[in-house]
Amino acid sequence: SFNPIVSRELPFAVTKFLVFDLAAETISDLVNNSNVLGEGNQVQVGVGTLGLLLSALAGALAGIAGAFVSHPADLILTLTSTSSKEGEAKDWRSIVKELLAADGGALNFYAGFPARAVFFFMVIGLQFFLYDYIKTLLDVGTDDLTLVLDVFYAIRQGLLEQ
Repeated sequence: SFNPIVSRELPFAVTKFLVFDLAAETISDLVNNSNVLGEGNQVQVGVGTLGLLLSALAGALAGIAGAFVSHPADLILTLTSTSSKEGEAKDWRSIVKELLAADGGALNFYAGFPARAVFFFMVIGLQFFLYDYIKTLLDVGTDDLTLVLDVFYAIRQGLLEQ
């Protein structure tokens, strides 16, 4: 149903974008302030080869963080779905009680996490890399994206006719 999926996807998405922004800013500040690239050379997210690598690395870290935050909800959703297919139809409350009562306690909510972390490390890292790469190929800048959002806003407010 809708609520369990939102309880998994919303924390994942919020964490993914928040950690991406924080990681990209932190890494680029570290590189730019250390003058590793030489005097006057700066790395920008998604610009040039180093920028694309920065985007991929920040995305990969964001994928791990998103997986960490959403894994308990995903596990509970999976166990709920599995139990209904087996005819037991347990609700999420009984699954949480079983996980907490088993050996390991709260750590049971992270069973299978390493595989999920590796998966999202690769997928989200690739997602951000491809997003910035395609933006570069199409020569789309931040100003272009802002302009599109401004047009959508104007249409919604009735300032422009469709």
